[in-house]
Amino acid sequence: MGTVAVKMQVANPADLARQTTLELIVDTGAVYSIIPAPVLRELGIEPWFRKRFRTADGRSIERAFAEASFIHNGEHASSRVIFGDEADAAILGVHALEGLGLQVDPLTGQLNPSTLFLYWKRPKATVKLSCPHCQAKLTIDPELQAVLEHEPPPKKSDYDFDQQLKGLSEAERKREELFRQSFAAEKDRSTLLDRKFEEGLKKAKDEPITKPLRPIDLD
Repeated sequence: MGTVAVKMQVANPADLARQTTLELIVDTGAVYSIIPAPVLRELGIEPWFRKRFRTADGRSIERAFAEASFIHNGEHASSRVIFGDEADAAILGVHALEGLGLQVDPLTGQLNPSTLFLYWKRPKATVKLSCPHCQAKLTIDPELQAVLEHEPPPKKSDYDFDQQLKGLSEAERKREELFRQSFAAEKDRSTLLDRKFEEGLKKAKDEPITKPLRPIDLD
């Protein structure tokens, strides 16, 4: 594949209205883009820091860095850029390409949307347990072997109030039943004593009155 050149807007990230259109050489072997220093300064972009580079012929050179925004088809992404000298070509690097989600088509030499991959670890299903004694609930992660959530047991007043009320009603019913039985038994006993008294009184009236025997009368 030959050299691929594209036209793209370069803007000040603090004010996207300050932009210009440049023809950039797409270099998938370059990490950072190179923009001519006069263009960046005209956009109001000033150097932040400097880094040292080693050239292909073994020389060591120093270049200033800043950040610029690249605009393509209405989308923009900020990327670090190198302040290029007069001898440096204007380069669109991989960092800016990835920020825009673009890739170079090797057949057409055009920039196309790249396929974005999202790697995520699928969580394993959690396990929920319920204590048969107190009804507390636990949510456990089998992989981490840790309790993720603990739901305390319900308060007794929350779950057995009706049962307790029913128990009180049953106890009251039993007490009333025992009272009725005791009252009935006492009433029957009183009636029986009255009848015995009347029977004894009648019997005493029917029998002749005799003088009680004395011990001397038996001699």
